[in-house]
Amino acid sequence: MGNEARVKEQSHKSEMRAALRGDFERLQARRRTVDEVEAAPLPEEPAVEPVAAAAEPVRLSWLERLRDRR
Repeated sequence: MGNEARVKEQSHKSEMRAALRGDFERLQARRRTVDEVEAAPLPEEPAVEPVAAAAEPVRLSWLERLRDRR
């Protein structure tokens, strides 16, 4: 009876090793993917021209106009 328990235990260890090996392989693949994404150059953004503040008067909403009344 002791031999059967040992065989089942060894079988369980093999299954756990295989599961852990699979987990580590997936983790390494995910890390490679993340590293590739981080290493990829970002697309250049077009230059934005600053908007002149004095070009248009600031229009207040009706709520802002109501709050300014005192």
